[in-house]
Amino acid sequence: MTDRIGGLANRRRARLCVLLLGCTVLAGCETRGGNIPYDPPGFSAPPTPSVAAFDAYDTKLGPLDVLRINVFRVPDLSGEYQIDGYGNIDLPLVGSIKARDKSAEEFGKQLEQLYGAQYLNNPEISVRVMTSNQLNVTVEGAVNSPGVFPLPGKTTLLGVIAMARGPQQLESNPKRVAIFRKRDGQTQAAAFDLVAIRKGEMADPIVYPGDIVVVQGSSLRSIYRDLLQTIPMIAVFSNL
Repeated sequence: MTDRIGGLANRRRARLCVLLLGCTVLAGCETRGGNIPYDPPGFSAPPTPSVAAFDAYDTKLGPLDVLRINVFRVPDLSGEYQIDGYGNIDLPLVGSIKARDKSAEEFGKQLEQLYGAQYLNNPEISVRVMTSNQLNVTVEGAVNSPGVFPLPGKTTLLGVIAMARGPQQLESNPKRVAIFRKRDGQTQAAAFDLVAIRKGEMADPIVYPGDIVVVQGSSLRSIYRDLLQTIPMIAVFSNL
C-alpha cells in the first residue's frame, strides 16, 4: 500500500514538473530580450529623399532589391535576380558581384565589361529595378504573408504588420519585433513590443520606405539571416 501511494506521488510530481517546464517554455517564447534596444531615442526618420530618388533608375541599388537583367540575344543569361543581404548578386558565369550603391545603368555597364571580357562579343545588357527596397517596406519572419509591400502613405508599425496579415499565431513573439533602417550609410536597428503598442504603453512608430521589419520566429529565410549578420555587434534574436 505504501509503495502504491509513493508511486502515485512520484507520478504527480513528474506531471507537475512537465507542466512547469511547459509553462517556462511558453513564457520564454513571448518575452522581450536580445541586444537590440527597445524604441531608442536616436532611432529617427531617414533623411527626406528627393523626388528623383523615387525614380527606380536613379535609385542606388541595395540589399534585397530585385533586378531584371536582360542580355541581348542571350536568354539563358537573362532573368530576375535578387541582391543578397550583403549587397552582392550571384549571376551565371561571373559569380557573385557587388551591386550595392551602384545605379542600374552603372551596374549594366559593369556587366557588359565582365561578360565581354571572357564570354560575349560586345554584349548589350540592360538592368531594370523590379522591386526596390528603398521604395517599399519588407516584412519578414513570423508573419502570415511575408513579403515586400508598397507604403500607401504615412504608415505605422501596426499598419505594416497588418499588410503582412498579422503575426503567426503559434510561432511569432509579438513582443520582439525589429525595424532595420538605413541612415547616413549605416544600418540602425530598434526593437518594439506590439503588445505594449496595442495597450498604449509604447508609441506606434512610423515605418519608412526602405525599412525592414522582422517579427521574431523560428524560421527566417537565409537572405534575411545574411542581412542581420551585417549589423555589427548586434545579436538580433537569441534563436538566430
